[in-house]
Amino acid sequence: MLQRLSVQNLAFLRSAELAWAPGLNLLTGETGSGKSLLIESLSALLAYKAELPPVSEKAVIEAEFAPLPPAALTLLEEPADPLLLRCEIFPNGRKRYFLNDSPTTAQTLRRLAYYLVEIHSQHDTQQLFQAPFQRELLDSYAELTEELQSYQALYGEWKRLTETLAEVERSQAERTQRMDWLSTQLEELGAARLSAEEYAQLEARIRRLEHQEQAVQTLSQWLHQLSEATHAPPTLLKEAEKALSRLPLAELAGPVQLLEQARSLIQEATALIESLLNDFSLDPAEIETLRQRYDTYNTLLLKYRLPTVESLIDLYERYRSEYENLQQQTAQLGPLREELASTTQRLLDKAYTLELARLAAAHTLADCVQGYLSELGLGQAHFHIAVERLSDPQSPYQWDGVGVQITPHGFSSVTFLLRTHPDLPLAPLSQIASGGELSRIMLALKAALAEKVQMPTLVLDEIDTGLSGEGARRMGSFLSKMAQRLQLIIITHLPAIAAQPGKHFIITRMATAESSWQTTVRALSPAERIEAIAHMLGGEVLTEATLAAARSLLETAAQT
Repeated sequence: MLQRLSVQNLAFLRSAELAWAPGLNLLTGETGSGKSLLIESLSALLAYKAELPPVSEKAVIEAEFAPLPPAALTLLEEPADPLLLRCEIFPNGRKRYFLNDSPTTAQTLRRLAYYLVEIHSQHDTQQLFQAPFQRELLDSYAELTEELQSYQALYGEWKRLTETLAEVERSQAERTQRMDWLSTQLEELGAARLSAEEYAQLEARIRRLEHQEQAVQTLSQWLHQLSEATHAPPTLLKEAEKALSRLPLAELAGPVQLLEQARSLIQEATALIESLLNDFSLDPAEIETLRQRYDTYNTLLLKYRLPTVESLIDLYERYRSEYENLQQQTAQLGPLREELASTTQRLLDKAYTLELARLAAAHTLADCVQGYLSELGLGQAHFHIAVERLSDPQSPYQWDGVGVQITPHGFSSVTFLLRTHPDLPLAPLSQIASGGELSRIMLALKAALAEKVQMPTLVLDEIDTGLSGEGARRMGSFLSKMAQRLQLIIITHLPAIAAQPGKHFIITRMATAESSWQTTVRALSPAERIEAIAHMLGGEVLTEATLAAARSLLETAAQT
């Protein structure tokens, strides 16, 4: 409940200190006196959008709430009762917010405000024409908050899966084409059995083959000279070695030993020459195979425009990794379709549960509103809430064999219908309701909600639009009864409403010494209240007739 509101230095509202009553609080005053500014200041304090005039110095708005509803207490880091909110507004337009003297954010205040104050203006009454607002009212009455949160969480997952599957399917043709191309490249590169070590060996052998003819000729000649010729060096050295060994001269031992070493070295060199000759004497078919293998590497390097075999091997690994990734994406299609189908079915089940709850609540709420409308002077009107399935023959999503539209709020719509006379058909509010009827319907809906859920302080601005006479009296009486269940703050221009039992504030515009003016707000005493209502009845000049009428109005309201 709002206990206190303080406004300082807010344009022409220089200083206002208001202590509110628990039930009905009434604000009256002449047009242009600043009633709207008072409401806008409360909106600014709660971090709602507010139309405030520029300030020349820091303005401060404070409010105190107690007791707090349990839902509001859960949002506080530290329990606090009373709760003090403050908003400081600077000439440059910057705002600072405080919660129990500690800095806080606009987001935190807006979350708290939902449970503290609801500000309702003539513009909000026009929301009754909007289908989303009608659905939200019905859902609030049906207490579907948790069910809606569960549905919308699942809807978010369903939406993500739907978009993911659509993207995967949309790119499937491109993916298939890319996989076909990669498969061809992988087949070619894989068949080549690439090896950097092998390529280095091939290069070395190919360079040797370039000198093969000259090398074979020379090696063959000298292999013959060294091992097969008549006067081959080993043979001559062997003969010399034998001849010198027969001589009985001790000093010939050294030459004989050297001859042996020379013969051994020549034989070793001959063996190496023979081995090299064998390497150069490849079979022509083997040479062709060697050249083909070398050409395979060079063809691939040229095709892919790469400088080394190592980079060619890296390319092969990248292609293989990409191909495997594309395979995995393709493999996701089946499980993704299955997951989406399962999620869709669960979402449809929840949507049906919401529809059943809305159907049940629609009947109860319509009956309740109908009763309140009778109290408000619309006894011949008939109020009905239609909950209808959003069918779509083209939709792939089926319920009871019929295609349905899936929305973030279920698969059914909510429409408020009204018949103002028994001979007229039911029709949407936007087609039939006048301003006065809309105000009374909105009030009846708020009263019905107050029976089911704990309502915050309700601020009603211009709820009496389009009313006069008996209609105004009935609304005044209704508001008085409604204030027994929750705190109401009402800005009104109608005497019949202003006369209802409650705390009465008057907003006046006064001239200042600086040839300017300012707004003052104060609570009225019983005598002052009679005069204020008399002014509302008869204008600026008070007469005994208007004063008597005011007293009568107050007495009648007190007895209702």
